[in-house]
Amino acid sequence: MISEADWKHFKRVKADALDKCCQQVFDDVRKGIDNPELSAHAKYLYLYKLMENSDKRIANIFNYNAKSKAMLQLALMKSDGLLEAKQTNGFSERFTEFY
Repeated sequence: MISEADWKHFKRVKADALDKCCQQVFDDVRKGIDNPELSAHAKYLYLYKLMENSDKRIANIFNYNAKSKAMLQLALMKSDGLLEAKQTNGFSERFTEFY
């Protein structure tokens, strides 16, 4: 089980990672909308598929709010490139050994 200190740090890291993930989605939205080579319909299809895939990605990584899932979520955030080394420095050694 995760310690209270790790849990508090995890919640901050999780919020930052979710924000980063959403920003990546917004960047991809802009890229699709600003593409002059795509028709309006092609842009719509691009955005629809992007949002569908992004929703699945966000749900897979962030739709848990339990201490028992924190290590799994952290590993998923790391594998998806949503964590920076400085964010993981605040965890205990026991917690960081997992991921």
